Amino acid sequence: MFTKVLGFFIFLFIFGMGFSMLIFLALFVGYWLTLLGIEKVNPKLANRIAGHKE
Repeated sequence: MFTKVLGFFIFLFIFGMGFSMLIFLALFVGYWLTLLGIEKVNPKLANRIAGHKE
């Protein structure tokens, strides 16, 4: 009984880590692609959004 419960919690932990990594990567790639698109249209605005100083 204990090994089944322990295995289930290990599965939940690994699944949760993988799911959170997918969310992080999706948000990071979305931000990156958005800045690339803005940089093509208006480079000054993209530098201001990214926090670059002149």
